[in-house]
Amino acid sequence: KLGRFDQFVPIGEQIDMPPSLLSRFDLIFVMTDQPEAQRDGAIAQHIIKTHAVGELIKQHEFSPLPGVDDAYIERALAPVTPDIDPTLLRKYIAYAKRNCFPILSDGAKEALIAYYMRLRNLAGGNKPVPVTARQLEALVRLAEASARMRLSSTVDTEDTDRILTIVDACLRQVAYDAETGSFDIDKLVTGVTKSQRDIIRSVKEAIRNVSGDSGGQARVDEVIVILLQQGFARDKIEHTIEQLKRGGEVLEPRHGLVKLIG
Repeated sequence: KLGRFDQFVPIGEQIDMPPSLLSRFDLIFVMTDQPEAQRDGAIAQHIIKTHAVGELIKQHEFSPLPGVDDAYIERALAPVTPDIDPTLLRKYIAYAKRNCFPILSDGAKEALIAYYMRLRNLAGGNKPVPVTARQLEALVRLAEASARMRLSSTVDTEDTDRILTIVDACLRQVAYDAETGSFDIDKLVTGVTKSQRDIIRSVKEAIRNVSGDSGGQARVDEVIVILLQQGFARDKIEHTIEQLKRGGEVLEPRHGLVKLIG
């Protein structure tokens, strides 16, 4: 939204797309432009070579250059030519989609179920739900895509090993809640983690309790004191109150006073 990615802000708040739509993607990866000397040098070399060979070809077409022939141009193009021709790659993908319909092998089924159950078992007590059945469906689709890439009629364990590694990396980027130290799929699906829901609920309860005998209004400093006693950090409390005010769930009739709406 603001042109720069902030690694400390949830991804849902930085993409101009509702979380309900964002959650439809099987895989989401954050690609940031981080300075790295070796990679940056390789990119710079590739760009310069591409422009140089392009100008060489144009100049040779306009006015033949001495010592430049088809073999010379082919050698100059070699460093910037993809290993797989883009047209051939598109045809390969189209062929695989039309003609390959892989079936899950017993080993693949067991691997997918085991991974799903392992993540589900991370939940319990006051911990968030790491994944839902929708993510299991995504695992199946990705495993089938891996098999299609090999033009295989079956989804084998090598496919599940590949996609489980990819999915695990994806979840660590977009669904890991550092506060709870666990995966929380709600961070991606709703844009709100379980820990955020907990403090929102606690703030509302504190406002409701404090405002019981004062016409529905509560002093912000009293609300903060109550929540501090419950173990919440002051900055989290103040940030949550501001969020509720911006969302129209809390009204500030006067400075230092808040009131629940509805």
